Amino acid sequence: MESQKQEIIDVALAKFKEYGIRSVTVDEICREIGMSKKTFYNYFPAKDDLITAVLDSMNQSVENAANAYMNGKSALDCIKILSEMPSKVGDVYKVPPFINDLKKYYPQIYKRHALNVHNSTKNLLMQHLKAGISEGIYRADLDVEMCAVMYSILQQSFLRNEETIQTVSPRRLVSFAMESFFRSILTPEGEKKLKSDRYAVRG
Repeated sequence: MESQKQEIIDVALAKFKEYGIRSVTVDEICREIGMSKKTFYNYFPAKDDLITAVLDSMNQSVENAANAYMNGKSALDCIKILSEMPSKVGDVYKVPPFINDLKKYYPQIYKRHALNVHNSTKNLLMQHLKAGISEGIYRADLDVEMCAVMYSILQQSFLRNEETIQTVSPRRLVSFAMESFFRSILTPEGEKKLKSDRYAVRG
């Protein structure tokens, strides 16, 4: 049963990204899967329930991938990963109708989604910052929670200002903002290592 539920989520996500959430109907999803609407509604009593499940699944996939990718890596290696993450996460919203539909037609779901993304990002970065402090890469006097919150806000700002970002190279903007953020919290030793060819954050 769980595999069937996940299939609905996967098909819905693909359609939402291509056509936008509002224009995709339950009939279309059921037709593609070959499922009756009765079976569909056993899993998702309303379209809002499906949208919430799709976003949760998407966020969990991003979080799992980020944790797996960063696991066992040094703080300096993780700086490069975290510096590139906003542009990679932004690919999820490459089709404007997806995020626009959430904001316009499902504001409560969007607020919940944005909060989940914020909390996930915050927790991930707090783990990274604590590890970096223990490695002597970040300053020991950092307010870890506030730094993590600032990073999360910075990351989400790239997703909310698509028109402004299009006036410059998105990758260049992300690299500049992230490098500025991380350099502000490095120790002298961390700064020295970051300047090396191995760890340089490139645009």
